[in-house]
Amino acid sequence: PLRGFLGRDADSPAEAIETSFAVLLLATQSGTWNIAINEWTPRIDWHRVICPGPYFCGFTRDMRRGDYLEVEGELHALEQERGVVIAGQRFPVKHATYAVHATQIRRLDRPPAVVDTGEDG
Repeated sequence: PLRGFLGRDADSPAEAIETSFAVLLLATQSGTWNIAINEWTPRIDWHRVICPGPYFCGFTRDMRRGDYLEVEGELHALEQERGVVIAGQRFPVKHATYAVHATQIRRLDRPPAVVDTGEDG
């Protein structure tokens, strides 16, 4: 599962039918520890979450930027062809985009803020 914060309000249709879907933009945070300089380097990844069907459209309708969620789903790739211009010539290039197709979404309480007060506590 992915746990993170919404980067913007949920994009959900006002009238949901069987083929409707909502879209969420979820930010997850991770990072790496650089041993050479003894420093944590944080990284934020953005995930496009597709929420299919009228149930998810209704469930996500009141979700707002900053809400903390847990999302389970399947990763889907969509390959599109785009044109790239190099030295005045146009070349077709295949470009993959990825989205998580949600199977389950849970609202979570915000995690407690952790404040580093140093070694002296």
